Amino acid sequence: MKVGLIGNGGREHAIARGLCANPETRLFVAAQGKNSGIMNLASAYQETGFSHPHAIIDFFTNHQVDFVVVGPEATLMLGIVDELRSKGIPTVGPTQAQARLEGDKSFMRHLLRNEIGWGSPAWLSTSSVDEAKAFMDEVGQIVVKPLGLTGGKGVRVMGIQLQDDQDTLNYISHLIESDGEVLLEECVIGEEFSRMAFVSDEVLVPVPLMQDFKYAYDGDQGLMTGGMGAYSMADGRLPFVEIGELKQADVFLQEVVVALEKTTGASYRGFLYGQFMVTESGIKLIEFNVRLGDPEALNLMAVLDCDPVKIFYQVATGQLNPDDVAFVSQASVSKYLVPNAYPDPIGQPVPFLLDSEVVEQAGLILIHGSVEKTGPSEWLALGSRTLGMVGLGVDPGEVSTHIDEFLTRNPIPELRYRKDVGNADVIAQKSKRMDEIRSDR
Repeated sequence: MKVGLIGNGGREHAIARGLCANPETRLFVAAQGKNSGIMNLASAYQETGFSHPHAIIDFFTNHQVDFVVVGPEATLMLGIVDELRSKGIPTVGPTQAQARLEGDKSFMRHLLRNEIGWGSPAWLSTSSVDEAKAFMDEVGQIVVKPLGLTGGKGVRVMGIQLQDDQDTLNYISHLIESDGEVLLEECVIGEEFSRMAFVSDEVLVPVPLMQDFKYAYDGDQGLMTGGMGAYSMADGRLPFVEIGELKQADVFLQEVVVALEKTTGASYRGFLYGQFMVTESGIKLIEFNVRLGDPEALNLMAVLDCDPVKIFYQVATGQLNPDDVAFVSQASVSKYLVPNAYPDPIGQPVPFLLDSEVVEQAGLILIHGSVEKTGPSEWLALGSRTLGMVGLGVDPGEVSTHIDEFLTRNPIPELRYRKDVGNADVIAQKSKRMDEIRSDR
């Protein structure tokens, strides 16, 4: 089957590896830049700006692809799915109107308020600093979010990245000046979890629960990033999420899909990712992604125990069969290696050495992100998340330790990573913390 893929990041390399595990797959890729991991798998690879959809459509039309998978969120917001479907090309991804669920946080909160009626923390969308101050006085600690896409790097939490009331108001004022409006949310306390699902015409098939590590450094220190890594358990659950809370999250996702299809008048065919937090008062929706999360996509593609070509085609054509979706009964851990300055700019690309064959011999999956391979073991880190390492095993702690030990034996001084992703002690601490929070209910 001829499959189109849009994107050139780590998420897309993970998707490409899964698609090409089927020997009959021919992959055609439209990308903004080079990704050697994807290029080695592709039958044709075209670099083109994502803001020029006609070039992308011509590329896929000329190669007569059977369907297309869209990776990055920015392309979805530009309406590439609408364009592809108008040409008769089935596509995995929401329409432009549906993509507002991620691309417009104010739209998302209003949809939940008007159509769902539950699941949101207290929030305010405002263009007034005075209104923002009154909201702060009412709810206390808040989270400040730009309304549009920020790659996970624009969200700041009062008392963490924002030192005090004045620092918070200064950031709010800056966002109002640049964007015209800002979203403020009550800072809810608990543990986050990621629930992703394949969605096609109101049929939802959830994937194993995962937890993403968003901050730059161990112990959730530093600035927010696009995600430094994630883990999942062999049973598909997380120890600090109760069965009732998990069922509640799945009901919530189903209700949102129904509401979004009603609002936009179109079937939702793609991925839906809910970032939830378990709190003292139940689960709360932190944000939505309308595509596979990154890094969670690295974990998903590693544990998916069926042919992604078949499943993705079912999603794109409205024929998703839950019985065809299966996952291995193993835990997964993904860790991103990044330049030492990340998420700050690095200036010039950073050269480093790594033998990818040694990674494979250690039983690990190497995912190419923002990186250029310049020789057999020579690489250039280009500034964002450079390489992903993914492992499978009995439990996340075992896999996390395996990755750490590999990087101790094969150090890359120019890059760093979070050792606490999937760490057994960290997971146990999270479970203990949630027990304490629940005891206050």
